[in-house]
Amino acid sequence: MDITIWTLVIFSILLGAMVRIVFGFGEALVTMPLLALLNLDFKLSISVVAIVGLLVALPVFIRSRGNLDWSIIKRLLMGSIIGTPIGIVIVKWANEDVIIIFLGVFILLYGAINLINYYKNIYQVKLNIPKFYDYIAGVVSGVLGSAYNSHGVPIIIYEH
Repeated sequence: MDITIWTLVIFSILLGAMVRIVFGFGEALVTMPLLALLNLDFKLSISVVAIVGLLVALPVFIRSRGNLDWSIIKRLLMGSIIGTPIGIVIVKWANEDVIIIFLGVFILLYGAINLINYYKNIYQVKLNIPKFYDYIAGVVSGVLGSAYNSHGVPIIIYEH
């Protein structure tokens, strides 16, 4: 790889880290598509984004660990433990073109859910989310986290 590609890769990673710092999640949603545009190996991209995501999240976790609801985190983690092997199998055996299309559809779905939440808040509609959604959000987060480093989206949807 020449210096231009390296510069664009580093810029993509820093842009994703900035999004994570500003919004609390989303580095993979920004970085992964940019690295795909640069024709970087998909599995290498997943590893790089995971390492950078961990490095960016660690100081935030240390600073805010006292404000966490550990009972919810336990349920999310149990679901995530189930979903992680599924995501690894998807990355190992699925076609990269199908994975990229799935990621695009997932990002559109996330945008639609945010739009629904926006109108729900305008009209003061209250939804009661059942307790078992913790486990569902954890499984989806585990699949997306291990396959595409997009583990934050189901958790953000859960919080709304």
